[in-house]
Amino acid sequence: MKYMLPITIFLMSSLVLTGCSREPSQEELHALYQEQIKQTNELATRIMQQDGEIMKVTQFEKLDCNKVDNSKDLNCRVNVSVEMPFLGTQSNTANLRVTKGSDSWVLIDQ
Repeated sequence: MKYMLPITIFLMSSLVLTGCSREPSQEELHALYQEQIKQTNELATRIMQQDGEIMKVTQFEKLDCNKVDNSKDLNCRVNVSVEMPFLGTQSNTANLRVTKGSDSWVLIDQ
């Protein structure tokens, strides 16, 4: 019984540290990237005076995330395919720099 308190404290601190050090999931990164595409589409719609989706994400895959030196930010590499008018589907590897906000991940403009 005397070991119960130290074990409980250890388990609780492990859970807290795990929550803080977690990197974003593929779904979280995809949502951030999709929001960026949505903003680009809205701007292009106003400029070109054309309704509808101009750019569309057709494939998204998280590769990895690495901590940025002297920062709480992460640099995440993703493979992404985007369908665009006149250009068709373009695929490339993108770097997304993210940081943990108060309740979710936030994409940092580079």
